[in-house]
Amino acid sequence: MADNPLLITNTDISGALKNLYADFRINAFPILTPLLSQVKKGRPGGPERMRWGGNGVYWDVQLTRPVGMSASDAGFFPPTAAAVEKQANLGIKRTYVRRQIDALSIAGTSDKEAAFIPLARKIINEAMDAAKLGQQQILHGAGDGVLGVTTTNTSDTEKVVTRPYGITSGGPGGLLLDVGQFVAIYRTNLTTLQGTATISAVTNSGDNATITLDGAGIPSNATTDVVVMANTASDTSVSQVPNGLTNILNRGNSYANFESINAATYARWDSVRLTAGTDTPDAGQPSEMDVWTMAAKVAGRSGKDAQLTPDEFLLLSTPGVEKALAESFLGQRRWEADDKVVLKGGFKAVRIMGIPLVRDYWCPAGTLYLVHLPSLTWVDRQDWIKLQYEDSGPWRFLAGRDAYEVNFGSYWNFGCLMRSSHCIVTGYTDTVRYSHEV
Repeated sequence: MADNPLLITNTDISGALKNLYADFRINAFPILTPLLSQVKKGRPGGPERMRWGGNGVYWDVQLTRPVGMSASDAGFFPPTAAAVEKQANLGIKRTYVRRQIDALSIAGTSDKEAAFIPLARKIINEAMDAAKLGQQQILHGAGDGVLGVTTTNTSDTEKVVTRPYGITSGGPGGLLLDVGQFVAIYRTNLTTLQGTATISAVTNSGDNATITLDGAGIPSNATTDVVVMANTASDTSVSQVPNGLTNILNRGNSYANFESINAATYARWDSVRLTAGTDTPDAGQPSEMDVWTMAAKVAGRSGKDAQLTPDEFLLLSTPGVEKALAESFLGQRRWEADDKVVLKGGFKAVRIMGIPLVRDYWCPAGTLYLVHLPSLTWVDRQDWIKLQYEDSGPWRFLAGRDAYEVNFGSYWNFGCLMRSSHCIVTGYTDTVRYSHEV
């Protein structure tokens, strides 16, 4: 039977059709913050939370062994003795997220029929996601704000970047870089500013990320220059961000001085640092015995024993190292959800020697951490809030424009009460990437 030429189709009446807007918005970027979820809130068996004020937070640290017991048939007392003690202190850092919005856009998106969700709500949700992800990456850094290191200066507007956090073989170069970031490039010394620009494109290939900068780009860029976040043409985040596990655990013995105590002078004020393949049997195959070694060394140095109180500790690594550990157990035990413990934030962790292990996509490649949660400390003055003075309101007019601005801020820092209760293993073979890079 021939088609009816009088039949009206959707194409014929397209001008009369409406777009149907659903009241939800899908975020395709994974908002995964396992480390942040474990350390941000103080809890039993979790990190200490201290409130900052005045000149900062100070506490006393005993750095040598208590000595002085003796014996005497004649009844003589030994000389007096006292353990060496020093004051540790931790200041505060200020972190911000800023969003601007045109007034007409607010009016044009206030109805469901006109937009998926109100634009103001979208702006706030996105800003909070940016805050969480920014804090998560900070927690793995060194307090210097380094996002990556250049390897090739293709042109003023095109740079090849690798080494996230500035760590050699630390993972994919684009781990901390994405479109829209306003960045600065410094010489290796982090004091000579080369320029600032906004990233307009990122192309990832293996552990290299090619970033394209807008405008004139940044000239005179050399290899081994450093990429950091920037605020203005002259104000950047260099050494302005809170501490992370890299400097807290003195990775590579490059951060001996921490919280005003120097590990070079007081050896007890240092983390346990191991190298895969040197302090462990095989860099290519992490095993449960590596975890045993970590726990035993930490217990010997600090008295914090992960085998006695496993829930006070957390193993943290990349998906690649977790997978390698799982492969070492094949044929010996199950690796299933029923065997896992639920951590703060809903993250599930498998137990190794009773210690929870959680994978973290922001963790530097080839790294395995053993952290003692009660010895970590979260110092804050205020959590993320919309910045305003008294009842002035958080939304402000932009001068000379029919537009608004809202700013979010948090004053905080991350540190530890006792460095020796943590351990880091570096140098595992970890070449398979499971990051958010595309």
